[in-house]
Amino acid sequence: MTISNVAQAQLIIQNINALQSQGNTLQQQIATGLKGQSYADYGAQAGQIVSLSTQQAQQQGYLDTINTVDTRLQVMNQVTSTMATLMQQFSSALSSDAYNTAGNTIQSQAAGLLAQVGDYINTQDGEGYVFSGAENSTAPYDPSGLPNPGDLVTPVNSAPPAGYYAGDDTVSKATVDNNLTVSYGVTGDNPAFEQVIRVLNYLANAPAFDPNNPADVANVNQAQQLVTQSATQLQQLNASIGEQTSELNGLQTAHQSTLTLAQSNLSNIEQVNTATAITQLDTLQTQLEASYQTVNVLQGLTLASYLK
Repeated sequence: MTISNVAQAQLIIQNINALQSQGNTLQQQIATGLKGQSYADYGAQAGQIVSLSTQQAQQQGYLDTINTVDTRLQVMNQVTSTMATLMQQFSSALSSDAYNTAGNTIQSQAAGLLAQVGDYINTQDGEGYVFSGAENSTAPYDPSGLPNPGDLVTPVNSAPPAGYYAGDDTVSKATVDNNLTVSYGVTGDNPAFEQVIRVLNYLANAPAFDPNNPADVANVNQAQQLVTQSATQLQQLNASIGEQTSELNGLQTAHQSTLTLAQSNLSNIEQVNTATAITQLDTLQTQLEASYQTVNVLQGLTLASYLK
């Protein structure tokens, strides 16, 4: 065999090694679904991968925060909606039951409803008491601070022992976008809650009302007015919470769109087309087989001895 044939065989062997390396890469791509296993495998696109990965993590972080806030707002929404309904129901019975002196008196109804309201204001979620502000490990409603008998005009949302509210006035905040931090929710000393507790506390501790006593009639009428107003205030508070939820939903949609786009672009760079890779691997195998056959023809026994 001539030296030129030896050189030709060596060139083909080099080509075989290159084909084997390409085959190994394709097999790894098919196994992992990725075009590369490190940034170096992506060359100039490595910078895009880093940028898109950072953007993806940032958008997911905002979405996680919004989901947490949204869950808390839903809890607040449910509480205010339920309380508004309870006060509406109580209002419809107040005028007829106010002068009952036996059975389910207005005093016993008010006391029972006050306990219910207190439980609602002390609602907790996974983060703590939702209406306590920053003091979310402390129950916001403490009935021990309520006055007895109380009245219909003096606010009762001071800290115990002057009132019921044991939280603070720090409204919750969350960063939901670049340079955007929002305040959300309400605290348990909100005027809508305060008025409910004030009128119920007064009625629960009031002596029996006499329909023939002008002062009692005036107090019942004033209590009726406050109960009606408190139901309206709770509905307004519920609507305000709903608006906050709606605004967050808009941001959530925008972040989800950005996240989806980043994921798509990242996938286009990183993900391999498995069907194409399999086809390429099949082609490489055919080329390898042809190369092996060519080497066998060129080498023969004499060439094998020469190469040793």
